[in-house]
Amino acid sequence: MSLRCLGVLLCFNDGDLLPESLTYLLEQNHDVIAWDHGSTDETPAVLERFRPHLREVRRVPREFDFYELYPEMSRHLIETYVGEYDWISWPDQDEFLEGPARDRSYYEYLLEASDEGIDWIEFNNFNFWCTDEDDPGIAEATRRVRRYCIWRDCPPRIRSWRASVTNIRRFNHNPLGGTPSPRRFNLRHYPMRSPEQMRARVLRDRAGIRRGPMNFHYENMGRRLDSLRIPAAALHYDDGVHELNPEPIFDWREIYGRVPERA
Repeated sequence: MSLRCLGVLLCFNDGDLLPESLTYLLEQNHDVIAWDHGSTDETPAVLERFRPHLREVRRVPREFDFYELYPEMSRHLIETYVGEYDWISWPDQDEFLEGPARDRSYYEYLLEASDEGIDWIEFNNFNFWCTDEDDPGIAEATRRVRRYCIWRDCPPRIRSWRASVTNIRRFNHNPLGGTPSPRRFNLRHYPMRSPEQMRARVLRDRAGIRRGPMNFHYENMGRRLDSLRIPAAALHYDDGVHELNPEPIFDWREIYGRVPERA
């Protein structure tokens, strides 16, 4: 048996990681569509280089409301792709999806989930963060950034579902119809990959993105950049082979903070 899988990426100024994100989905037997929301870094060049291997590439003007991107892509999937594919995987562009264990590939676990009648999957969020331990001579972020810890109380990470149950997505936190997986899969999230990239993300790329309580954390982080450096010893180490450690040894609220009281 095989699954016709579609991978979806919404991209903005994560060009340093994008080759790895695209390659990973392609290696997991996914066709890929990618929308670039007005990136000013190397993202357009990376997408152009990968274009022969991608199902669709589209540039969306930066003026298009960020909060409407997920609904707009959802409608596009429903109108264009759900009848052609069995499964959709839609990670954030700095996330890599895995099964609940590392004994098999993500794609092999999707085959199993489909056979079991699963319709959608929620993921544990393992946050990977740059530390002084990282070797700047290693170009690939997933090889360079090895320190991580689970973030247990983050919003739900629903990143994968049967194409036929696709609904209008709200940052992929809202559930879908049908049967959820009884066990969570895992994702590796790489939001901060170097001190330089971290500053650019907080002070430029995500500046002013907050709307009400949503995406408040960038404001919090921007007020205290010096506190965003995490000692390597405070996090687990991923050797890429053994299972990810679910022990919550680090409290991510120390980094992200809480919703500010002011509107």
